[in-house]
Amino acid sequence: MITIREFNDIGYDDRGETKSFAIKDYGQFVYLTRKKGSWCGNSYHRGINEGTRLKTFILLQGEVVVHCRHVDSSSIESIRVVAPSIIEIKPFVVHNMHMESDVMILENNSISDIQEDVIREKV
Repeated sequence: MITIREFNDIGYDDRGETKSFAIKDYGQFVYLTRKKGSWCGNSYHRGINEGTRLKTFILLQGEVVVHCRHVDSSSIESIRVVAPSIIEIKPFVVHNMHMESDVMILENNSISDIQEDVIREKV
């Protein structure tokens, strides 16, 4: 349902760290910041366009808990994710995120992708 991938370590020195990551080849992004304690989501996508075929979030800063379940199930899974990480969500997975800290996220889709393919449903 959901895959979490950490960034790949390249190096670290007194200036900081260098990491790399790869995601689906889709050039649209939405930049998000969210405050500690806030929620987002309570939706799923059918995967009808490139941006929602594999819903991809790049957690750049902070920590979240992702809650999810398949639309045909009442069984809820909760996954703690710490930045930097990639969160990939398959179609028909109802999901939301609770911000455990202030966060910075890149969402790999366009606003129109979401407007065309979002079904609101509580996890």
